[in-house]
Amino acid sequence: MHQILVINTLVCVLGTFAGGLFAAASMISIANMKIPWREVVLVAAFLVPVAFVVSGVGAWVAYGWGYSGVAIGAIALPWVYALLFIVLMLMSFG
Repeated sequence: MHQILVINTLVCVLGTFAGGLFAAASMISIANMKIPWREVVLVAAFLVPVAFVVSGVGAWVAYGWGYSGVAIGAIALPWVYALLFIVLMLMSFG
């Protein structure tokens, strides 16, 4: 489990930077949307890098407290959130 946490930490550091760039790039297209939930989509875009930070820190904390199941959930968090955000974006364009 320790190796998985180390790999997750590295992925989360990269994901935080990539998610920040993704959020900044998405801001332009979100600002041009003509949908009533545009503000929700904008906030959701900025939460993508936050999900990676929560995953990186939360997995270590949960594992340190002995909750390996919660640590696995924390590892999956940014990927599930990013998938849901992509679905939300696709729904917004349609």
